Amino acid sequence: MNWEIIGSIGQLVAAVGLIPTLIYLAIQVREQSKANHHASLDLLSTQWTELLKTMSDNSDFGPIYLSGLQDFDALDPPSRLRFGAYLLRIFRYWDGVYFHFLDGTLPAPYWHSIERQIQDIAPHHGVRVWWQSRKHWFTDEFGRMLDATISEIKQSNAYTGYGSAPADRGES
Repeated sequence: MNWEIIGSIGQLVAAVGLIPTLIYLAIQVREQSKANHHASLDLLSTQWTELLKTMSDNSDFGPIYLSGLQDFDALDPPSRLRFGAYLLRIFRYWDGVYFHFLDGTLPAPYWHSIERQIQDIAPHHGVRVWWQSRKHWFTDEFGRMLDATISEIKQSNAYTGYGSAPADRGES
């Protein structure tokens, strides 16, 4: 046997040994990707829960929120600031979630549940007034999506059971 044949056999054995290693590596990458995906969804859920705690943990914020939905400009300056800061947090969250949806890392069903939240909140007159003054703070993609959503929604009854009038598409 000459050295060329021995070298070729060695290369063949190495190539055959590499195949299981590549399969194992592919499985590990896929599992890590799934774990990262689940962690991202858990983080988004946690962030939404933290946003909701603003209302549940602050008894004085609920009336500000319901009034702000109807008429942002009618709020006194400190209430306008609090309502606007709350909307900024929600819209920043939605902007980030929309980015993940566009880049394919957020499953469509999860995005559609967020989209329904947007459809319930964004058409309110007070929210539209705030949005017009702050839309330049957000990504263009999110702005176009939100503007299209607001223009399509006829009415939101999301808060009518809370003593708030339905949102209509009146001029903002």
